[in-house]
Amino acid sequence: MFKKILLPIDLSNRHDQALLVASELAKASGGEVVLLHVVAVIPGLPEEEGFYSRLERVARKQLEHLHEWLTKEKVPSHVETLVGNRAKEVIRRAQEIQADLVILTAPRVDPEHVPAGLGSMSYKVGIFAHCPVLLVK
Repeated sequence: MFKKILLPIDLSNRHDQALLVASELAKASGGEVVLLHVVAVIPGLPEEEGFYSRLERVARKQLEHLHEWLTKEKVPSHVETLVGNRAKEVIRRAQEIQADLVILTAPRVDPEHVPAGLGSMSYKVGIFAHCPVLLVK
């Protein structure tokens, strides 16, 4: 059912559960996982001496570790990095690769301040993505 699964990853260590879910769904359907990290552009900060390029290299190295784990699990995968607005780039890339599913780590929303969670990347992707979006807690 899910032949192409997009798994956006930031540089935190909160994605173990989402990675497991992506792995299991890909195995069950004979699909592949696209590990994606979007380096967020900081408004007003120009590209100085490869600043964003260095951030991309750091992200790629972390994603390569996840790719190696998926390879050991016999799940086809590959790594991509982009620079830009995180939500826009995830939505755009999901459309470009014709993703069947986007899996995101659910943000921690404070029940006392629910509206703050409405600005999260996962909320934006969930609203605008062309395909189903799965939030994993």
